[in-house]
Amino acid sequence: MDIDSVGTFTMCREALEYLKKGGRGRNSPSVGSILNISATLHYTASWYQIHVSAAKAAVDSITRNLALEWGTDNDIRVNEHLSSYKIGDKWDIAMSAIYLVSDAADGGHWLSHPRRLSKEEVKQLSRVVEKRSREKLVGVPSSK
Repeated sequence: MDIDSVGTFTMCREALEYLKKGGRGRNSPSVGSILNISATLHYTASWYQIHVSAAKAAVDSITRNLALEWGTDNDIRVNEHLSSYKIGDKWDIAMSAIYLVSDAADGGHWLSHPRRLSKEEVKQLSRVVEKRSREKLVGVPSSK
């Protein structure tokens, strides 16, 4: 989980900081993209691979949410490759990556939907929920 999910998010966050500082982004002549490539074994089930499947599912979820949030807020393309269950070689992966970072790919636009709350409203709500959870322990059994 640390390597796949936390590592993927950490690297994406670092890439975002670079792009926000004027690195190649969508408004540059060369489009900047974040491309996460992961395994697909979590689409079904694999013996003795619970930890790997969970980590790969986390990478997919991170990628979809970053595509929505960072695509909307920062105009940065974030993609993932959903394979056709074919075991590819280096060439297949390279060609898929080139496509996904090109203008031909949708960059997660299919995930787009209007924001229900502003960022500030989400922050305020999160603070209220966190304060309540600290005041009253949740999940701790109590006896009469």
